[in-house]
Amino acid sequence: MNRINKMSIKRKRYKIIGISGSPRDKSTSYMLKTVLGATGCDYELILLKEKNIQQCTVCGGCFYSHKCIKKDDMQELYDKLLRAKVIVLGCPTYFANVTALMKVFMDRCLPLYLSERLKGKKVVLLSVGNFKKREVRYLDNFDIERAMKDPLSKKELKITIQRCIDIMKFFCIYHMKMKIIGSVIAINGDPKSKKNELVKLGKNIISYKYK
Repeated sequence: MNRINKMSIKRKRYKIIGISGSPRDKSTSYMLKTVLGATGCDYELILLKEKNIQQCTVCGGCFYSHKCIKKDDMQELYDKLLRAKVIVLGCPTYFANVTALMKVFMDRCLPLYLSERLKGKKVVLLSVGNFKKREVRYLDNFDIERAMKDPLSKKELKITIQRCIDIMKFFCIYHMKMKIIGSVIAINGDPKSKKNELVKLGKNIISYKYK
């Protein structure tokens, strides 16, 4: 068996999961699918909006057992998170924060935080934000193209989205002790403008395993 075929088999066995914290199946899904598809690996895209995940009530059930007592779809996700070699988190920016879907998911990772079972696992972060031109009334007179050409204005547009990334980054590094291997943000609700960057990131993910 030649080297190329061996590499192909290894990639097929290299499990990657993508998790979308968006209540829609649009921009965030595009970013996730682009990155995941570029890896050449088997992957699974999980949409949190399709899962029944209850809020964490800090009941204490996992404090010593490190197992959540709530019987919902999060039980399935615990297993997928533990089996994955790389986790790709994607979330749109809502008021400079993650969505409610992503926050509930993060809160329910308390058993994994207490057990440190995700320690050292590789993770990629993606976020998209800002309204598109004419998408909401108060922005009708806002010239996005002009703002994008001005370094200061462009930087301001990125601040809220970077905030969302930073929140996920803090969760992954400080709480879960995971390793961030890349991130991409897309402004003005235009993830397709980041296609090349997303593809490059996807290809680079596998290099962390085989470099």
